[in-house]
Amino acid sequence: MTALKIIGIILLIFLLLGFLRIGALVSFGGALCVKLRVGALWLTVFPKEEKKPKKPKEEKPAEESKKPKKEKKEKKGKKHTFPKPTLEEIIDLIKTALAALKAMVRRACSRVRIDPLELTVTFAGDDPSAVAVAYGMASSAMFTLMPKAEETFYIPDPSLHIRMDFTGGTTTAEGSVGISLRLCDLFAILFTLAIPLFQWFLRLKKAHRHDNKAEKSADPTEDKTNSPEDKIA
Repeated sequence: MTALKIIGIILLIFLLLGFLRIGALVSFGGALCVKLRVGALWLTVFPKEEKKPKKPKEEKPAEESKKPKKEKKEKKGKKHTFPKPTLEEIIDLIKTALAALKAMVRRACSRVRIDPLELTVTFAGDDPSAVAVAYGMASSAMFTLMPKAEETFYIPDPSLHIRMDFTGGTTTAEGSVGISLRLCDLFAILFTLAIPLFQWFLRLKKAHRHDNKAEKSADPTEDKTNSPEDKIA
């Protein structure tokens, strides 16, 4: 029963870690701020907090006699050489990688959560016509891209605002964007790319499994100094 309890506890830990959400939050406008999220913990990456200066350490007197360091003996072992792929195998690798990348992007997009998505852009300037043209282009881009983005990603509550300011000044943008996903989703995305590449490596290894034996049999350099004919002579 104790072994079953330990296995159950380990599985429960892995299950809880799988639902742990990781991500990043970027806020801009007044000042740029970048934070990383690990579960309920938030870590500020930018701007970095100023660290207090450390007290200088007192220099210790150098020891007169130091014990000589023992030299590490190099371990001789079998060298595993990577098989050289042919042109057809390289083309197969490119096709496999592209297909795996497409599948990975599809899976990543469906599992990524974008929350919050808050953006306010104010177009300003001295020329009202130029401000109106920029506002119209931004509005058209927003109403064209946002429906596709909401179909591709999970965006629960987007908040996008576009404004105009004809009193002069400069165009400003402020808001915050957060991207996150669960740890199990991250592993699923990585496995989508790793499994096809690993299958290609197995095919390559299987195709070249007899290469080393062929090289050894074709090697003309053999040590004949201790041959039986030399001993008779």
